[in-house]
Amino acid sequence: MPTPIKLPDKFKDAIVAMPEYSYGVQRVVVTLDDGKRIWDVFVAGDNVIVKVGISTVVPFDPNRVVEVRCQ
Repeated sequence: MPTPIKLPDKFKDAIVAMPEYSYGVQRVVVTLDDGKRIWDVFVAGDNVIVKVGISTVVPFDPNRVVEVRCQ
């Protein structure tokens, strides 16, 4: 089983405070350090990225995330 890809811990409190999209999962928009926004990022539990859009492949480096917002 692959290692889960997580968002940095500094976003944990903000994500937990967001409304659930479904069954303990939050649907968020992340902003990267170059200003690019990535929509439909599904985060569960301990900041684990479950999927992005319909893919389980995470197309960005989570360490480049500078902002997380509720979608």
